[in-house]
Amino acid sequence: MMEQNQKKRRPVWIWVISIFYFGFGISGLMAIAMALIIHTQGAGPAREIASLDDLMRSSLWGILPAANIAGAVSLFLMRRIAFAIFSGLLAAKIALQMFFETPLSNAISGGGGSANMEMILGYGLGYIILLAVCIYARHLKKTGILK
Repeated sequence: MMEQNQKKRRPVWIWVISIFYFGFGISGLMAIAMALIIHTQGAGPAREIASLDDLMRSSLWGILPAANIAGAVSLFLMRRIAFAIFSGLLAAKIALQMFFETPLSNAISGGGGSANMEMILGYGLGYIILLAVCIYARHLKKTGILK
């Protein structure tokens, strides 16, 4: 009986990752919704419209925040699909940087200002965290924790 309860308990990292990516996904969807509401209230200056376009493109029109939520929920429910979702999320984010003009690509091509360097470091840290989550999800899948 005691062994079954220990096997069913979620490791603390599953809680941490699930809460982080769920919150990150919700905040991303809320930012998109807020930008769309502001945009539909009236045509703002061209700069605001361009920033809305950047936001929509950098989130793949809401798909990436939704994938954050799906990955968080599937990991929390300890499903094997969590590894595929997080791996696909990493691949999509890398492909986005390679094929579209994004705030990160603008920062890289813009030179070495402190704001640009902070943005580059922030994106780099995000990619490292997501890569670590993919490795952890793969480990959980291989050890049979994810069903």
